[in-house]
Amino acid sequence: MNLKNTPARSAIYDFLVRSSSPVDAGQIIKFLRSKNLNTNKVTVYRNLDALFKNGLLERVEFGEGKFRYEFKKNHHHHLICTNCGKIEDISGEYLTVIENKIRKENGFIVKSHSLEFYGLCRNCRNN
Repeated sequence: MNLKNTPARSAIYDFLVRSSSPVDAGQIIKFLRSKNLNTNKVTVYRNLDALFKNGLLERVEFGEGKFRYEFKKNHHHHLICTNCGKIEDISGEYLTVIENKIRKENGFIVKSHSLEFYGLCRNCRNN
């Protein structure tokens, strides 16, 4: 990492590594305050931007008017519950099949893509 290791940056990074789904800046600020790191919003956003620009984080946007952040890991997609807001990661080889079909039929090479599924999670569907 080509960044100065500050207590706030380290705590943000550690929080994101342990998060099971993408989190927003507000969740990060709450976490920092729970650890007695009273960091202001500007500092949090500056750190998130630096971690993103250095390729350590992914930045996703689910039509909420804000970014969510997650530790960079294997390419995956998201299931988003429109009732409770729960976000789950999903992955699978099925998109490779679609990309291969696009390349064969259209002569188009996919460099990247984003795919989110919106609906009801198991818990909301059963209630």
